[in-house]
Amino acid sequence: MTPPSADPRRPASLSPADTEAALRQELAALREESARLRRMLDMAAQITWTQDVHAGGDPVAPSWLAFTGQTREAFADQGWLTALHPDDRAGTLAAWAEASARKKPFATRYRVRRADGVYVWMLARGTPVLGPDGEVREWVGTCSDIHSQCLREERAAFLARAGELFSLSLDASATLVSLANLSVSALADWCIVDLLHGDARFERALVVTADPAQVPLANAVRLLAPMPRERPVYPPALALATGQSTVVPEVTSALMEAVAQDAHHLDLMRQVGIRSLLTVPLVARGHILGALSFLTTTSGRRYGDEDLRFAQELANLAALAVDNTRLLQGARDAIRLRDEFLSVASHELKTPLTPLSLKLQALSRAVKAHPDSPLVPVIEAHVEQGHRQVRRLTELMNDLLDVSRISAGTFRLQREAVDVAALVREVSARFAPRFDLEHCPFTVEAPESVRGCFDRSRLAQVLDHLLDNALKYGAGTPVSLRLTVDGAVARIRVRDGGIGIAPEQRPRLFERYGRAVSERHYGGLGLGLYLTRTIVEAEGGRVSLESSLGEGAMFEVELPLQQA
Repeated sequence: MTPPSADPRRPASLSPADTEAALRQELAALREESARLRRMLDMAAQITWTQDVHAGGDPVAPSWLAFTGQTREAFADQGWLTALHPDDRAGTLAAWAEASARKKPFATRYRVRRADGVYVWMLARGTPVLGPDGEVREWVGTCSDIHSQCLREERAAFLARAGELFSLSLDASATLVSLANLSVSALADWCIVDLLHGDARFERALVVTADPAQVPLANAVRLLAPMPRERPVYPPALALATGQSTVVPEVTSALMEAVAQDAHHLDLMRQVGIRSLLTVPLVARGHILGALSFLTTTSGRRYGDEDLRFAQELANLAALAVDNTRLLQGARDAIRLRDEFLSVASHELKTPLTPLSLKLQALSRAVKAHPDSPLVPVIEAHVEQGHRQVRRLTELMNDLLDVSRISAGTFRLQREAVDVAALVREVSARFAPRFDLEHCPFTVEAPESVRGCFDRSRLAQVLDHLLDNALKYGAGTPVSLRLTVDGAVARIRVRDGGIGIAPEQRPRLFERYGRAVSERHYGGLGLGLYLTRTIVEAEGGRVSLESSLGEGAMFEVELPLQQA
């Protein structure tokens, strides 16, 4: 048997000296590789740390000491926790305890106080190094600065929340209060809101502080006038006068003296203890509406250009909200003035209708006293036409007065025992001549008696509007009025075969001044169905519509038959 050939890859036997030299080379290479990896780690993270579990003691983290300014003594015995924001300490300890128990990597976010006293967000990661026995031999970790990322997330959430609050408020004062309270919880220790009104009057509207103990001082600051000089240098006054923003990272005593209005103002600024200041104008549609001022006192925060951009974005949202509320208030005022005008105009227009109606009645009696006169038929026709126009004008004036009462909240019902069937027949008899004149077949169906508790005149008004609507849009087609009783509910249906109503027009048909057709062709004020809905709903009922374009319409009124 031949011996196996020698393996050319197998190294020849080394002498002890050569073995020692080789080991030294391998150790040097490992140290070099370790140093290279540590340098890479230092570049990838601001802070690195290690902790030898077997050796015990505190972590080794020179970069932590340099970043936070802590001494080794302050760092020892978990003293590093004192550099964390108080709100983040418990969560950090819980993450560390869970990772230690499970021997698994961990990651958590917390705020660390820098050597200059400012808190910054850090992402802390730690990984266990396991020995051959599966036990943790060492922990290695990093702390990376993620402050910019967290700040962007916080500000995006802040703006979203601010936009939500602004959209929910229809009052400028409530909008500004929401903004100030939101700001002192996330952006500043103090928030000051100054307003510029349409009459060029300046007002310090709001001063909010995060510290309840400083509320009396905030009230004193609110009494200061924001525009004390012709050439303002005080940042809020500068924003109100010119629309210029101001950011002051460090407010010094010399700066306070330079911008103070007087000795009292200087004293108040010193009591507040302003450390950093940020002021931005509220501008909407090219008009300066006010100014927002953010102050830091005890938090140690220093404002910079990035804070200025954020504050300007917030101010744009606030200015838009304030401008919208002012526009809404202006519209409400205009509507109120319009309703007041309509009310006065209706009364004034009704005044000459009464004597005109009396004159027509007198003329009618005079004509009847001379029945043989050849002018009697002509005069009677003119008198009747005059009566119809007076009644029409009176109805229009009454509708306008009712709209004014509804807007003013003075619209009331005077309920009494009413026979709805008798009222239906009475109103139908009054409309019958008009249907005959328009060659429009008209039928009425009603039981002998249907009793309930309603405002009689208002219920008659509902019937007037529905029949007038059918007469106007029925275009000579048959019109029917039907009263039925379904349990404790009375149903009134008015049907015509006229032009009908398109589906997209139905939602606005019962609104004030709502129309489904052009007023040029059909006239009217667009108030009949609005008043019908208002009256029926005030009586506890409902009104509905079934219609197709070109196939007529059917209005149904449901009324509960409550007893008087």
